[in-house]
Formats: sequence, structure tokens, C-alpha cells
Amino acid sequence: MVERSERAELRRLMERLADGDRTAFGPVFALLWPRLRAFAVQFIGVADGEDAAQAALLKVFSRASEYDRERDALPWALGIAAWECRTLRRRRERRREEFALAPDHAGASAGGPSPEDAAIHRDLQSAAEAVLGELRPIDVETILATASGQRAVQGATFRKRMERALARFRLAWRARHGSE
Repeated sequence: MVERSERAELRRLMERLADGDRTAFGPVFALLWPRLRAFAVQFIGVADGEDAAQAALLKVFSRASEYDRERDALPWALGIAAWECRTLRRRRERRREEFALAPDHAGASAGGPSPEDAAIHRDLQSAAEAVLGELRPIDVETILATASGQRAVQGATFRKRMERALARFRLAWRARHGSE
């Protein structure tokens, strides 16, 4: 949790950065780095979270002149961090798709699925991954744990988490695609 005094200090420092005062870089970094890193790590994991937090911090500094003095600086910086997390996640998903395409394509010529079936499968998988990207990290973790069979929590607790995660997934799916 960020103290009110820290938010006020961050806002004052961001205003200085927006005015071109380079001496504010160090204090802004000291205030933002731990928060952006914690946010990104919670959002997409440790390895990718640090990369996303670094990219977000670079964007905050490069876009300091765009900072709106009427608004709180922390939500502005966290918004940039969230965007970087989504961007990094999508980039990683595309790389996985590219690697996954090669075996599917090779299998089609050896009596595997038809090109249409492979395209439908890829479209459904892409749609499901997009909906997963809209869920909370705990919901994604729960659904993926079920899919992989590696549950960290057992029993009724996990079943309830799964029930809630799937309900949120269905809502997000309907909002995006209009049906189950």
C-alpha cells in the first residue's frame, strides 16, 4: 500500500520530470521501481514481470512530458505497467503459437487434421488465450493448473477456486464472443 505522502511526493517529482528537471529521475525511480516490479510480477510472474516493469519504467521516463498534472502519478505509471505486461504476454503467446504451428502443419500431410480443422483449433485456442488474458492472475493460474494436472491446492478449496475461475471465464467469453 502506498502512503498518501509518498503519492504526493511522486506527483511532485513527476511534475518536475515533466518540466525537464533531470534530478528527479533518481527519486522517481526509487519510488516507482518496487511498486511497478511487484505489480508486474503479480500480473505475469517473476521472469517476465521484471522485464515488463523495466519496460514500463523506461516508458514512464520517456513519456514524462505527457504526464497530466491533474491526475495521480501512481495509477498513470501502473497503467503503463499493465499495458507492458499485456504486451509481453501477447508476444510470448505469439511465439508459442509459431512453434505450435510447425508440428500441426507437418501432421496434416501425414493423415493428421485437415487444414480447416487446424485453423479452427488455432482460432479457438487464440480466442481462449485472449479471454484468459482478461482474467485475474489467480483465475488463470487455477485454470492452467487444472489443465496441466498440477494443482498446488487440493480438495474443496481448489474446487471452489475452479468454479469461480470458470464462471469468470464464461462471463469474459460471453462479453467478447457473445456465446459459450
